[in-house]
Amino acid sequence: MKLNLYSFAWKEVRRSSSFGRSIATTIMLVFLALYFTLVFLSMGVFVIPKVLAEKYPGHEMTSVLNSYLLIYFAFDLAVRQMLQNLPTISFKPFIIQNIKRKQIARYLLTRSLLHFFNLLPFFMIMPLFFRIVIPDHSTAAALGWLVSIVLLILTNHFLTTYLKWWINESNYGFYVFAGIFCGLYAVDYFGIVDLTGLFGQLLDKVMQNPVLVLALFVIPVLFYWLNLRYLVANLYLNLVERKQKDSNVWDFSWMSRLGDYGKFVSLDVRMIWRNKRPRTQFLMTILFLAYGLLIYKDVDKGIPEGILILGGLLMTGMFSISIGQFFPAWHSRYFSMLMTQNFKMKQFLQAFYYLNVVVSFVYFLVTLVYGIIDIRIIYFNTALFFYHVGVNINLIFLFGSGSKKAVDLGGSAMFNYQGMGASQWLIAFPLLVGPIVVFYLFKWTTDSIPALLMMGAIGIVGILLQPQLFNYFAKKYNKNKHRMIRDYKNS
Repeated sequence: MKLNLYSFAWKEVRRSSSFGRSIATTIMLVFLALYFTLVFLSMGVFVIPKVLAEKYPGHEMTSVLNSYLLIYFAFDLAVRQMLQNLPTISFKPFIIQNIKRKQIARYLLTRSLLHFFNLLPFFMIMPLFFRIVIPDHSTAAALGWLVSIVLLILTNHFLTTYLKWWINESNYGFYVFAGIFCGLYAVDYFGIVDLTGLFGQLLDKVMQNPVLVLALFVIPVLFYWLNLRYLVANLYLNLVERKQKDSNVWDFSWMSRLGDYGKFVSLDVRMIWRNKRPRTQFLMTILFLAYGLLIYKDVDKGIPEGILILGGLLMTGMFSISIGQFFPAWHSRYFSMLMTQNFKMKQFLQAFYYLNVVVSFVYFLVTLVYGIIDIRIIYFNTALFFYHVGVNINLIFLFGSGSKKAVDLGGSAMFNYQGMGASQWLIAFPLLVGPIVVFYLFKWTTDSIPALLMMGAIGIVGILLQPQLFNYFAKKYNKNKHRMIRDYKNS
């Protein structure tokens, strides 16, 4: 029966609408997989051994490596929370069959191990195993180290799955996870407890006494059992199809009192907050406000100004970039009904524009705190805010007029390519690369500050031309709306 389950799963994937995804999406996924494979391979073969040898001459390399592995596994856990999908299958037809729920649950957990994130680490770990661990240790110690790493990878996999079940059911689970994660990072960063050192010592002990690796088996087995117990308890239709509680549905009707624009802003806000995919993408944009903690800590060491441009753009404009790439496909489920209402297309576009301006301005104000680190950050982020409002949001409208694929609002936002077309991939280049190119073109003829002034001036010109641009985009969307309705229904 287990083989039949795998057969049914393969047929489900092969016959799904996403199996025949666009060529652009397939090419991009293959490119990303090859890119990260080469990155991890180069880190294991060249980068990490070279850095350890230069930074820690005379030290025992394996012990140094072990102390840094906690950072890797912590980062791996955070990335998995964003990108790893839950083990799911359309199991409704199997519930009425003579198949035990525990058997279905075990199959789901076993199949979930076939994930790119479980394979990718080995492109880095295996070169390190042969270059650093084996030359200085016995075969038993080296194998104990390798088995420990494999068990930790499995632990991260099953821990991520269990946390995502819990976060999906809890209104505050995501914030609790983020708080604990940041708290542990702060404890180690400020030297309150040397967590990285303790983790390294644990792996050192395992290598000294490889029998201790048996104790590590308990951890992934424990999280496997927790996931199994959760799945067995929840493989019921009345739980799977549980309706959203009314207490979680916010009205936002007060926005409608702001006039015609308020009605459309209320529509966008309710769409974002009431549906899983846009809500998750919105919450992720808030996390990007902490991106400055990663890039600005070395600003005094002369990091490239292109990094400051990219960082400022992501922090001030990530809401527009994340939500805007699917505009107006967010409304695809009821787009045909929306187009029958008595309103002007110009008002619909202006409301989305004003929402983006307000959110971007709030994010911009938050990023001004980074000016404590370096005053230049305020200069960069101010110029980028005006450039984003005057240029990038209009590019979003331009690409949005060619929208063809409907978006499933209830789907996961992480590693979900449903609704992705060529325009969603192409828009990333002018939005993210464009400001960097513009900055360096002006800097090539002048200097950094004049280049920022010119970028800000371009944005202000775009803001002043907004009435004319709204008229242009309104005509373009009115011309394409019937084609959009047809494409949304067929996608």
